[in-house]
Amino acid sequence: FGEKSGDKGATSFALIALAAAFYLLSGVELFYVVDLFSNRMNTVFKVYYQAWLLLSVAGAYSLFYRVSIGWGAQTVDSETQFEPAPHSALPALPYWMRAGRYAWTILAMLLLLGSLYYPVGAALDRTGLSSPGHQFSDNTLNGLAFVKDSDRGEYDAILWLRDEAPWGRIVEAVGDDYSDSSRISASTGLPTILGWKGHELQWRGSSKPFSGREEDVAAVYRSGDPLEVKAILERYDVRYVYLGSRERGTYGIEELEELDGLLKTAWEGNGVIVYEFAPSGT
Repeated sequence: FGEKSGDKGATSFALIALAAAFYLLSGVELFYVVDLFSNRMNTVFKVYYQAWLLLSVAGAYSLFYRVSIGWGAQTVDSETQFEPAPHSALPALPYWMRAGRYAWTILAMLLLLGSLYYPVGAALDRTGLSSPGHQFSDNTLNGLAFVKDSDRGEYDAILWLRDEAPWGRIVEAVGDDYSDSSRISASTGLPTILGWKGHELQWRGSSKPFSGREEDVAAVYRSGDPLEVKAILERYDVRYVYLGSRERGTYGIEELEELDGLLKTAWEGNGVIVYEFAPSGT
């Protein structure tokens, strides 16, 4: 077994994948990518994605290779087939080596069986079947279903902006990372003036590229001055101004003034208003 060039290539690939995985895992113990946090947190968990993929490839092949030990290879009609090698062809191994091989096989099987819990447990958890009162029929591939249940106005506005409204940039409330801010932009694909500030800082390495944008968004909702609002909307080439519960809570407003014809209501429903930037003369 392993004398054919194809077999050597497969084994070499598995060994290279294994070496690359250990290289990555050991590398993060010595180095990390300098980022906003000045620690190796992001380096570690991003490298682990690649390392576990490589280890899974090498691990699957190693199981095949282990099972194939003791099998002879012969070529029949240009195809390699494996048959049990004659008992006399097998090298005699010392007792301690055979015991070690059996022990390692048992340990590998126990680890493999233990790992089988994860796909079962993960499936039960992610489908909600392990939660009291949850039915399988409650599951959906619609990532906005929770919005539909919690804020129907926002859900309908997202569908209108995503599926029916002409394309255009939007303004919505700016909030913290891992919050529900920027949900309209994220759900529709329409660009907004500023999303999660912390992530913008991580990606760009400096707050300079988006300096002043949070204040501009606040001015759109709070200013009331048509000239100021018009200048901001034109600067960022904005078409829509979104007004929902987050904007009301963040900026302390109930409705936006028509601003001397600057904004017109393009869509309204269930407490949500989507204004369209319509400066006089356009």
